[in-house]
Amino acid sequence: MQAALFALLFLVVQIPTLSELAWPNEGNKINIMGHAILLLVSTAIIFPLVTWFSRFVNNKLNFFMPISIKGFSIASLAAVLSQLIQSLISHFVASNNEDIIAAFHSPLRLILLITLFLVSPILEEILFQGALQGGILRRLPPIASIMLTALIFSFAHGYGFSMQTVELLVSGLGYAIVYQQTKDIKMAILSHGLANIIVMLVILF
Repeated sequence: MQAALFALLFLVVQIPTLSELAWPNEGNKINIMGHAILLLVSTAIIFPLVTWFSRFVNNKLNFFMPISIKGFSIASLAAVLSQLIQSLISHFVASNNEDIIAAFHSPLRLILLITLFLVSPILEEILFQGALQGGILRRLPPIASIMLTALIFSFAHGYGFSMQTVELLVSGLGYAIVYQQTKDIKMAILSHGLANIIVMLVILF
């Protein structure tokens, strides 16, 4: 049951990302209000769902844990190192970022940035680090839970056996290690958000 709920919630967590790119029927007339409503309403519904699921699998997240310099440093270092490794891997991958570039240079820019830097990191980290790593897999040895969480994170994004999956595996390992070391979901979210910022900067510049 837990595995089925996790898989369902992973699909649900992707709904806000539908707001960041132009829809097929829009052409040059983008419905900004529609995109904004989708982002706000879906996030408002999904956030309590993934938070509830984390509690359901016995990991009650503490969002009010004080932020430490050590935790902040670990999260930042993990983001930078994971993206450095991914940049090396990307030399062997034909990346297609045209949709993201187009969205950035469109009226959807703000929605894209909010989704990439805030919404996706928050929802995915609560689900993967909070519910999966800290809940469903909590009885496993730390190395096993880190590796399994990262593997599920990378393959869940739908690239199959490819170099893109290897890139995501590196990111997933980074976020899992951050959560294991800090026990603070905010630091995993921070690491994910910083990694996305680095990716966006690389894509644009």
